Amino acid sequence: MSAITQAITQTNNEFNQALSKQTGSTLDKDSFMLLLVTQFKYQDPLNPMDDKEFISQMAQFSSLEQMMNMNESMEGLTEATNNQTLINATSYIGKQVSVAGNTIGKVTDATGVSTISTFRYAFGDNVTKGTLSVKDGNGNTIYTEDLAGKQAGVTFEFNWDGKNGAGLPADDGVYTVTLSAFNSSGEAVLSDQVVDATVTGLVNQNGSVYLGMDGGQLLELSNIRQVTLPKTVANAPLNPDEGSNDSEGGVGEGSTEAGDSSAGAEGDSSVAEGDTENPENTGNEDAANGAA
Repeated sequence: MSAITQAITQTNNEFNQALSKQTGSTLDKDSFMLLLVTQFKYQDPLNPMDDKEFISQMAQFSSLEQMMNMNESMEGLTEATNNQTLINATSYIGKQVSVAGNTIGKVTDATGVSTISTFRYAFGDNVTKGTLSVKDGNGNTIYTEDLAGKQAGVTFEFNWDGKNGAGLPADDGVYTVTLSAFNSSGEAVLSDQVVDATVTGLVNQNGSVYLGMDGGQLLELSNIRQVTLPKTVANAPLNPDEGSNDSEGGVGEGSTEAGDSSAGAEGDSSVAEGDTENPENTGNEDAANGAA
């Protein structure tokens, strides 16, 4: 085998070895440098590479390295941002949120009490005919409801009882509510849809943060419309000392009443003393003494 053939074979082997390290269809900076050095190593000494071509290839290598470093920095920044978003989203735990979407969930505890997400919707036009359907994870319709006569601009609330069309309890799981509505002209009517549920946890999945709801479903954080306190907490005093203030007020009123009672008692005592000084009473006492 000639020296030229050996050189070509060795160059081909080194280049293939560099390509085997690639996970994608493009070269990284190490493979690019290896290719450039191999080109220098086996170039024709009687016809070496032109200096302008060399400078051009070095500039390409520098640009490639900067772009790859920038890409790594952006990936790190994206990851840090997602982690910070996840940390900030922990403030939603225990709160009731309204999230754009149509995914509801059903969870039954050990006592047999089921927690089911509330679904709310509003139409952009009057509905003359239509149906509301609840579908399971396999796309099977297990419950339907008539939507005829729904007015535009009115928010309707769907509180599913967790039963199928036959009145039997449905399994726990995640369900989808779909609306099919038409106006008087037979045209499809668009609707705005939200789900109300309480946040129980957070999930960072594929670079996006999802809220884990008390119904068992996952809803994307970016789709939140409103955040409120749960209904059981919203009715309670926000100030833990508020009840104590009422008690103190009661005590003050009691003290005032006690003071009024004391004043009344003193007044009665004064009247009693006045009766003792009454001349009629004195005459009676003298008569009693004379009789004695």
